[in-house]
Amino acid sequence: MKKFFILSLLVLFTVCAFAQQPLYRYYNAKQKKHYFTIHFNEYGNGTRDFAYEGVSCRVFNAGNPEAGIRPMFRYYNPKTADHFYTMVLHELGPGDNGYTFEGPAYFLYKLHAPGSVPLLRYYNPVTTDHFYTTDKMELGPGFEGYNYEGVAGYVLRK
Repeated sequence: MKKFFILSLLVLFTVCAFAQQPLYRYYNAKQKKHYFTIHFNEYGNGTRDFAYEGVSCRVFNAGNPEAGIRPMFRYYNPKTADHFYTMVLHELGPGDNGYTFEGPAYFLYKLHAPGSVPLLRYYNPVTTDHFYTTDKMELGPGFEGYNYEGVAGYVLRK
């Protein structure tokens, strides 16, 4: 009985520690900026000029290097009001080009894993907005001024 209890606790801890959660997407039409967060209570159904656009995909709330789940780091540029997300810490390091390092925003697969899909990264140099989507049809190779920058990582479908 004691072994069963310990095993149950271990399974529960593992499930909770690497729980999937929604990645919420918001858009500010005035600033022409997108924002992504796992914390729905930050903007809820929309606030501070950000409109709620729904769940973008599912990510993890903690890392697991053995399973290839790594942090997605968030940066913010107060001059351009742009949030930039990357798994490559040395891409901007502690902050570069006006960006300030804000830390890990959420966790995702670094490489393709069973059931995962690519999270595509785009950048619009006119509006200085970074945009992320799992839907290739949303912007394709680039649309409305956005340039395709590649795969940011791998996530789970909504």
